[in-house]
Amino acid sequence: MSLTVSATSGGFTQVPEGQHQAVCYRLVDSGTIDDVYPKGSDNPSKKRKLLHIFWELPEQLTDSGKPMMISKSYTHSLHESSTLYRDLIGWRGKAFTEEDLAGFDLCKVLGVSAVLEVKLNMNGNAKVQGIFKPDGGAKKTETVNELEAFDIDVYCNEFNGNMGDESKAMCDIYDSLPPWMQEDITGSYEVRAAQGVETTKPKTAVESLAELAKPVEDFDDDIPF
Repeated sequence: MSLTVSATSGGFTQVPEGQHQAVCYRLVDSGTIDDVYPKGSDNPSKKRKLLHIFWELPEQLTDSGKPMMISKSYTHSLHESSTLYRDLIGWRGKAFTEEDLAGFDLCKVLGVSAVLEVKLNMNGNAKVQGIFKPDGGAKKTETVNELEAFDIDVYCNEFNGNMGDESKAMCDIYDSLPPWMQEDITGSYEVRAAQGVETTKPKTAVESLAELAKPVEDFDDDIPF
């Protein structure tokens, strides 16, 4: 399972700058793509397996009364140099042990509270700059949005002859994702391989959570994760 480790379409309202109470409600493993960083630059592309974490902000509401939403994208890695590693430590308020790194189930963050530091980038878009442990610690918290995790390996079963209820559920999540994220998933090495466009997976595809501890370029005892 690839998930063992910004707002969705319609009615988007930008999150204001500042610190906000938040709860994680969605994880998306969008697969491996040829990525250029920064976007639009002349830098050579590199294969990157991407992960996206979504939060709802219960104290920041849209005009319809629903919580605002924001997400952050990561390279799928728990190496100590990765942004995901840094943000998860800030969120849980506790360093990872070697045992954690050998088998950390990322789905544990679903439904868990956090404090997000949001700032505007040079294009005026709201971005998550930091994630911190809330006062009293990160806790399991009820969400307005349904908790869900998009696992690209399960989604690929829809195309490789192994379709079933689980892959159909991944299709439902796919339909609710932003168009740019759908495009990444559709063009990913994993999906193209499942469709027979590619015959082998790229070396950067993560097969187990233990591989999250590999290098990348670029709490309290009752803590939920």
